[in-house]
Amino acid sequence: MQKEFNKKLNIHLNQWVQNSQSISWSVTGQSFFSVQKDSNVVVNFNLLSETYRNKHIASQPGSYCNMFLAVLQPYLAEFLIQSGIREYHFTFCFLMNGTAFKDCLVTAA
Repeated sequence: MQKEFNKKLNIHLNQWVQNSQSISWSVTGQSFFSVQKDSNVVVNFNLLSETYRNKHIASQPGSYCNMFLAVLQPYLAEFLIQSGIREYHFTFCFLMNGTAFKDCLVTAA
């Protein structure tokens, strides 16, 4: 069941990127999100344009990750509702000049 959950989550998150992508993001056509076997969600900021990374992320990556998760949280809640799950503990691994991990508890309304 976890394997199917991870597969659906991966599709759901990457669809969110495609639906909200702007020219400034400049994603290269690769998967921006990757859900691992352990259900960690890898977010590859290296796929964003260098200009975007330098302007929005480089000076305060921790703050950017927190803001990113705040924007993503309603979309994660929507996924949980669709999956019949009330709450889920996500671990995000952000890639850009190293790795940062953030935990995020999402509750479906």
